[in-house]
Order: sequence, then structure tokens, then C-alpha cells
Amino acid sequence: MHVRKFALPLVGLAAALPAGAAYAGPWIPPAGAGTMKPVIRFYHSDRAFPPSSFGTQTIPSSTQYDETQIKITGEHGLGGGWALQYDLRAAKDSKTKTKHGTSTTHTAFGLQDQEIGVVRGLRQGNSFADTFALNIVVPAGSTSSTPELGVGHTAVEPEYQFGFRGRFGQRPAYASFSLGPRVFLNSGVTQWRATADVGARLLRRVEIFGTLFCSRTFGANSASASNQNPNAAEDYNLVRAGVGLKFALTRDLRPIIEYESDLAGQSIHAGDRIELGVSWRY
Repeated sequence: MHVRKFALPLVGLAAALPAGAAYAGPWIPPAGAGTMKPVIRFYHSDRAFPPSSFGTQTIPSSTQYDETQIKITGEHGLGGGWALQYDLRAAKDSKTKTKHGTSTTHTAFGLQDQEIGVVRGLRQGNSFADTFALNIVVPAGSTSSTPELGVGHTAVEPEYQFGFRGRFGQRPAYASFSLGPRVFLNSGVTQWRATADVGARLLRRVEIFGTLFCSRTFGANSASASNQNPNAAEDYNLVRAGVGLKFALTRDLRPIIEYESDLAGQSIHAGDRIELGVSWRY
């Protein structure tokens, strides 16, 4: 019931946009074409990275954090080397704190902060491509709920992305990378974010892939503790890695399963995430 309640507004937002791809890489789709990737994520954490320093060491957290998130990402070709991209999210978040043998749970559900932007293709060759994007993070998530569902501040995110595709031995393979700052307009706090996405065909209809996400915050005194939703914090440092499989059900429809783990960080929950979804190309 709760999942349906917060999923419907998210689906409505996606329907208002051209159907588009979560991680299409730096190759701009033709006008009217694109990809869309709806997924559901299950995150759990009962440990945290300490606020004193960045590293792999974790400590028991005073709270247990669980999230069920619906995420729709996409890219839609506009023509002339331009594309629209978006990252829409809603979630049910729970935070449980145990004290003197008594557990107290707070739950919030609804829209989270949304991201939308435009992408300009630069070099668009068969084996190499790069792009420049400008995204806006819209503070749609509640900051009055417990846990919080959003940051409450608008941010801009310029991003450079480049990628390669070819063969790894006899197998088709690809690698794409992105780098850019997320700048919060209210405070000037800047979070540099980098991603890597690599993959290769494992079997005729199965692809194996790996992902890496890194963030580093500047412009604040230090990374502040995130005792709420780790996705709602604007001030943290994190390295997260993942591995997954894509299955070519048809030429344009590919179910996806991925496991992700927080490997290193500072002032943020340390947890694991399972992602189930499908990539649709049109």
C-alpha cells in the first residue's frame, strides 16, 4: 500500500517526460529514441563510517536504517546532438533506534529529490564518445519527516562524461566515466562526484558489469554526521562499488540485477543494496 502510494506520483513524473535511460553512456540517442530504466532498490545498514576521518573502518551505528526505493532514470534524444536526462526517485525509509532494550522506529515515505538535465554530445564516434551535461537537483523530498527524504536545497550539477566501446578479447565490452561537482546554491557546499561503469558480454544473452561511485565534499567545515537518510545528506564522503548482470530478454528489453556495497566513507551509514530492474531501449 505504501509503495503504491509513493510510486504513483513518481510514475506520473516519468510519464510527463519523454520515455528515456538510466545509464546510456555518452552516446547521444537519435531524436525520439532513448532508453528508460525503472528499478527497485533495497538498502540496509546497521553500521556507519565515523565522522573523524575517511576510511574503510566502520563502527556500530546507533540506528538501523532501511530503504525501499523506486527509481526511474532515462535519456531521450532531442536531435542535433542534444538529449534530455532525468533521475526520479521515491522511497519508504525506516530508522530504528534501540535504547535500554526498547526499539523505536520512525518511517517516512514519498518523493525524494529529483534530478533533470540536458546533455550535449561532443565527440560521437563508434568507439569513443564524450558529452557535457547540466543537471538541476530539485528539492522535492520532505525535510520535516523522520527520516528526512530530501536535502531541502536546490543544486546544480555540471558533468563531463566519456566512454569507450569495443572488444575485450573476443567479447563486446564498454567502459564509461563521469566527473562533475554538485553545487548547493544556498550554501556553496560542493560535492565532487565521479562514476565508472564497465561491462562485457559473459554469455550470448548475459552481460556482466561493474559500477563505482565516489563523492568528496568541499566547502564545509567537515563532513557532518548523517543520522537521517544517507541519500538526503549534502555533506558526506563515500565510495560505493557494485557488480551485476543484464539479461537480453529481447533486443530492447534487458532485466537487471545488481549488488552494491559501501566500501569507504566518512559521516554516513555503511550498508549494502540490492537492485532489481529493467532497461528498455526504444
